[in-house]
Amino acid sequence: MFCDQCGREAPSEARFCSNCGRNLPGANQPFQAVNTPPAYFPVYPAARVNSHLRVLGVLWLISGILQTMSVGWLWFVGRMVVPSILTSITPAFSPGSPLERVILGGIVFASMIIVLQALLSFVAAWGLFERQSWGRVAAIIAGIFALWRIPFGTALGIYTLWVLLPASSEAEYRSLVRA
Repeated sequence: MFCDQCGREAPSEARFCSNCGRNLPGANQPFQAVNTPPAYFPVYPAARVNSHLRVLGVLWLISGILQTMSVGWLWFVGRMVVPSILTSITPAFSPGSPLERVILGGIVFASMIIVLQALLSFVAAWGLFERQSWGRVAAIIAGIFALWRIPFGTALGIYTLWVLLPASSEAEYRSLVRA
């Protein structure tokens, strides 16, 4: 008997070719060999990361837009609504008072935090859309910071970490990176 792949002669009772390892036809075999890729060839189950990258990019872009809009809303409420409420509650309240400065300081601080998170969201979205090597890390960092923004930020953070954090995701993302 001869191997139909490499042509080497094999004993009639052999199941596999001793030269190339191919399953020999006609041998009494109780099982059928399965062709599997070599161990050095990475196998990604259904390209999990690739199928989620666009969705993650869109969600991070939407998150950045909403955070930017929330800064405008925060400034509107801080400059228009809060002073009128404080004037009606506390008649001694006057513009420029220490209470107003504390409130405006808190609004400025909260606005800076939200702006930084919005920038991180935009950077993560851009990195994922462009398949940059740093995009995965930026999205993971943004996902961790988003966890405290209940409920939508938490959901986006968990989804991001679920898609991008496993080691198999890192290997797949590296194969998708554009040079």
